[in-house]
Amino acid sequence: MRPSAVMVALLAVGVGLSGGARPAVRANLLPQEKRTEQKAGNAPDKAANFSEADAARVLDGLRQALESDSERRLLKLFDAARMPDYPAFRNQVAQFFDEYEAFQVHYHITQVSTEGRVGMAMADFELEATPSRATSPNVRRNVQLRLVLAWDGKQLRIVDLAPRGLFR
Repeated sequence: MRPSAVMVALLAVGVGLSGGARPAVRANLLPQEKRTEQKAGNAPDKAANFSEADAARVLDGLRQALESDSERRLLKLFDAARMPDYPAFRNQVAQFFDEYEAFQVHYHITQVSTEGRVGMAMADFELEATPSRATSPNVRRNVQLRLVLAWDGKQLRIVDLAPRGLFR
């Protein structure tokens, strides 16, 4: 009877029924659990660490969207769900892109701060636009642009912009 008891014990170890095999299994699961936890959105809030580099990245995206004459690309920078009166803003941008066809943008970041869960950026912003109809002269706008940005889980998005008259 002794040989069969030994064989049962060896078989139990082989299939993971004994206590000796459990730590190895847990060790294999732990990194997976950590990966799942990280994917679940436990990453730190990016707006809490909002920096001048973050502001420059968003402003450069704004510049690139305008200079490439891409209304779609410009609107992707904004958080439609969080931005107050987004539908009116979207219509204003559409009309702006209809009226103008070529853009040049220059900006200089003057201030960056964090307020709660949002990042704030102020910039001297210069926009030159060429009208679609050759009958009008170029338009140049110089404004103190204020952006409010929030992390959407993937990237910082603009949740408010002032003055909105920039796109009129």
